[in-house]
Amino acid sequence: MKTETKILNQENNELDKRLTKENNVVMTDMVCYLRLANISEHDQEVVRQDLLQMVLSAQERGEDINTLIGEDYKYFCDEVIAALPQKNQKERVLDLIDTLLLSTFILGVIHIVISKETMKLIYNAVTGQQLNFQISISGGDLLSYIIIIATVFLIVHVIGKNLLKPEKKHNQSKIKKFIIGGAIGGGLMAVFLIIAWVGRQTLFTVNIFTACVFILGLYIAHKLLQELIIT
Repeated sequence: MKTETKILNQENNELDKRLTKENNVVMTDMVCYLRLANISEHDQEVVRQDLLQMVLSAQERGEDINTLIGEDYKYFCDEVIAALPQKNQKERVLDLIDTLLLSTFILGVIHIVISKETMKLIYNAVTGQQLNFQISISGGDLLSYIIIIATVFLIVHVIGKNLLKPEKKHNQSKIKKFIIGGAIGGGLMAVFLIIAWVGRQTLFTVNIFTACVFILGLYIAHKLLQELIIT
């Protein structure tokens, strides 16, 4: 995060603390919606600061936030977002790469820490037995990685699409709900079975120190890319 954006973020965090509980709930939803918008992080913080100052001023006057921006928060945010420069295709691609780098780093660290080879290595080191620095990567590991990444992107997309929408009543029959629930449950069961089956097959092994260097490289690449894409 560049200095100017970081300073704005810190200032906004301080302003957040002055919000009432009710206004904080609304502002949190609006900021989350802005985070998912196709605008730069710097613009997100600028808009966030403008909103905070508006809400705090209204708060001091004893006015309700709905009086200030209306009851349709999504429409208000969409109007604000539409007035700002949108990310171009290059910026969106860089954002995607950055997200994949950070996600792979996090999942890689988790895999190294909880893998059976790491546990055995620690045990052997403590008990004075022969050390094996190889860590295995199975088909199940790669499949789990793909599923986790895809699921996260899907969840973020769904949340972003429905975050500020007014609540609507859905008249779904019990049969329809049962079918949807069964489909989700069956899909999850199928995924777990596939992972369990594919997971038996080791694709390759790698030295744990090499894996750590690779994972660290992903994080460094993420930080460098952050400096490039955040303006």
